Amino acid sequence: MNRLAALVISFSLAGGLSCAMRAPSVRAPELPAVSASAEPASRDAADEIEALLARHMTGLAPFEVRRTAAALVREAKRNGIEPSLVLAVIHTESGYYNFARSSVGALGLMQIMPATGEMLAREAGIRWTGPELLFDPELNLRLGTRYLAILRARYGDWTRALAAYNWGPGEIDRRLAVGEILPDKYANRVYAP
Repeated sequence: MNRLAALVISFSLAGGLSCAMRAPSVRAPELPAVSASAEPASRDAADEIEALLARHMTGLAPFEVRRTAAALVREAKRNGIEPSLVLAVIHTESGYYNFARSSVGALGLMQIMPATGEMLAREAGIRWTGPELLFDPELNLRLGTRYLAILRARYGDWTRALAAYNWGPGEIDRRLAVGEILPDKYANRVYAP
C-alpha cells in the first residue's frame, strides 16, 4: 500500500497525528494509482476521495463533494502529482473544510494566499475577481495543485516544495542562500518520504 495514502486515510479515520502514527486496527482502503491511460482507476480514486470527503465537515453540498473529488483527481493528474499527496495537503491545510480561513489570510481547501491565487489565476488565464474565488473548490484545487507542481519543479524534491508551500518560496530561497537548515515539520506532517 502506498504509505502516503495509508497515512492520509488513517489521519482522517483516526482524527489526528498521534493516532495516525500507529498502525490502524483495520486496514485503510488504498487509493488507486492514477495514470494517463487509467480512466477507470481515476474514477475509482475519485469515488474513494468522495467517500472520504463525505465523512468530514467540508461545508459543501453532496453534489459539490462529488465534483470536488473528480476535480482533485483531474488536477493532480494534470500536474503530475499523486492524488493522495494533494489530499494530504488538504487535510493538513484545511482539515477538508472548503471555507477555511487562516490567521494570515490563506483561503479554501488548499489554503492559498490571495496574492498567490491572483498570480496563479493570471498565469492560467483565469479572470481574478477577488479572494472569494478561492472558496470555489474546483478553482482552489486547480490553483493549489499547479502551485505544488511549480514548487516541485523549482526545488527538485517534495520536502523542499512542501516547505515552500508552507513558508513561501522567498523564505526557502533566503534560507538556502545562507545555508540554513530548512524547516521540515510541515513536510513531515504532509509527506512521509
